[in-house]
Amino acid sequence: MEKDKSKDKSKDKKKKNKENKNEIKEDDIILKIITLGDSGVGKTSIIDQYINRKFNENNASTVGINFAYKKLFINQTQKIFLKLIDTCGQEKYRSLSKTYFKHVNGVLYVFGLNDKDSFDNITEWMKYFDEECTIKDAPKVLVGNKCDLEMDKELDNNIIKQFAEANKMQYIETSAKDNKNINKLFEEMGKMIYKKGLPSNKQDIKIIISESLQNKKHDMCHKCIYDD
Repeated sequence: MEKDKSKDKSKDKKKKNKENKNEIKEDDIILKIITLGDSGVGKTSIIDQYINRKFNENNASTVGINFAYKKLFINQTQKIFLKLIDTCGQEKYRSLSKTYFKHVNGVLYVFGLNDKDSFDNITEWMKYFDEECTIKDAPKVLVGNKCDLEMDKELDNNIIKQFAEANKMQYIETSAKDNKNINKLFEEMGKMIYKKGLPSNKQDIKIIISESLQNKKHDMCHKCIYDD
């Protein structure tokens, strides 16, 4: 019975993702965001919570590469699509993951707050990404997932924040299980990418990201800032 429920959930997830993908037109803006980090840190769960508002305790480790799509609106006028690239963390699949580093607009470096090794390995993931990414200075966010496991934390917050500052990254703690800061994570990344494509004198514009369109007036398009 549990297997049947799991299959139904998987079908629903694929159906929703297909619907989002099918909405994309040739001239739409697509922001490509990749998640990098060790296996088991919750990369898939973060994306699943953001796209489907669900958490699966028994999410299997990603094998290969998975994609998910999300439609958003910036300042309630500009439609964009997030293409979320979910990578595997196992060593044997890293060469496959690297083929998707090119033309990525933003990167989320994910580690588990209950797993010091996964934090230590972020440096290696950064090295992999910097070697392969063709978009220089792509916005990046350091993500400490599983903040719900407060009693199991293996890392000191000061060390994490110092690391983030030294590498010019914003740091956000999340819990895919409790849906803590999941929306904030992707909204902040979307804003960072969008601001990067604006002229320097426009950087102080207040950017609001929403899931619904409230004003149909489209005042500007920044298709040109996203390599494909």
